[in-house]
Amino acid sequence: MVLFASLFLFGLLGISDGYIYVPPKYTGSDFTFWLVNNNGDLTSNGAGILKAKLYADDDMTIVGTGTVCDTDNRFTDEAARVICMEMGYQCAKNWKLDTTSTNLPALIDNVECTNTSLPFRRCRYDRIDTCNREISLKCSSRCDYEFSLLNSEGTKSKSKSGLLVASNYNGMRGTVCDDNFDKAAALTICREMGHTCAASWSSRNDMGFEQTFDSSEKKASEQDMPIMLDDVTCSAKGVLQNETFVESCFWKTESDCDHSEDIYLTCGCMLEEFKFSTVDKNNEATTNGKGLLIVESKSESGTELKGTVCDDLFDESSADTICKSMGFACSKSFKSVGERRSAAWGDVQRKYPVVLAEVDCHAQIQGQCSFSTDPICDHSEDILIRCGTEDQCPETPTESF
Repeated sequence: MVLFASLFLFGLLGISDGYIYVPPKYTGSDFTFWLVNNNGDLTSNGAGILKAKLYADDDMTIVGTGTVCDTDNRFTDEAARVICMEMGYQCAKNWKLDTTSTNLPALIDNVECTNTSLPFRRCRYDRIDTCNREISLKCSSRCDYEFSLLNSEGTKSKSKSGLLVASNYNGMRGTVCDDNFDKAAALTICREMGHTCAASWSSRNDMGFEQTFDSSEKKASEQDMPIMLDDVTCSAKGVLQNETFVESCFWKTESDCDHSEDIYLTCGCMLEEFKFSTVDKNNEATTNGKGLLIVESKSESGTELKGTVCDDLFDESSADTICKSMGFACSKSFKSVGERRSAAWGDVQRKYPVVLAEVDCHAQIQGQCSFSTDPICDHSEDILIRCGTEDQCPETPTESF
């Protein structure tokens, strides 16, 4: 009997490796929370030392007021999120233990919450009078989303392409509608995922992307995923200053879209995947940067493409970017074969397929070019280009999104 009682006590208290876990005693109480500075004055920026006011069961009588402490390292991200939401914020940005003495009275300690602990009365806590491990908390009304790309089976894509999915501060995830989505939004989100550039984007329906999602835990289920974001727009200034999604973008969380409008996004830099060159009418490589523009995938890119470049969306910024990648200072001129009305290029053109189109480079962001490797072009749209040396080039053009 003594042995059984000892084992029961050890299990109840969670004794393991010499550490005795004692669950917090209290739950089911009503609190209000606010944030103060070291002098106890209310802050207005969503950051500060966390204070609480505890009410009696009648919700009228104040039992006590003081700071929130964490003597036994029980406070977690879940507790921070629950308390921020109790104060009317959307999420917790971060929190830390403040060991600097504030001489403020303490109220509760060892707060434990779970993901489903909203409201706070579902959390557990201990009462305390003094402590030197107070919680400093930063809350926000605009919180970051995490982005990922899914393949057609609903698992994380191993390539730089896939169905764009956003996860919010509550762990919910959903798709992104293509309404108003543009290259600033694509570039900002690709950067959020660790890429330098955005290559292309379109709706899932336009891409012919068919999902075969199931409802297992490891895979996304389309019917279980809402459309998380709609009307995503990001500022040009934010892109140029490398601001995050939450800093430079605006969006709606209520959508009038259906899943045929889900964004299919490809990240990656054109100049990291492809190299450019020019050939003459005899298909001989030229060194003066003049001739038929040829693009070839780099060996490390994992793709095998070699062919001509279509003039769809091609402009001075695109031409300058490509000429600079070939070691020149700028583009002097470019035209399509059709514009030149020249049949002399026919023999060499027939040696290559058209493999790259919609090359659209930004003048102020080095290497940022959107493009498509699924061109709908014929050889009359092949680019003829002439690159120039530094003394032949005008000042760098400017461009805004």
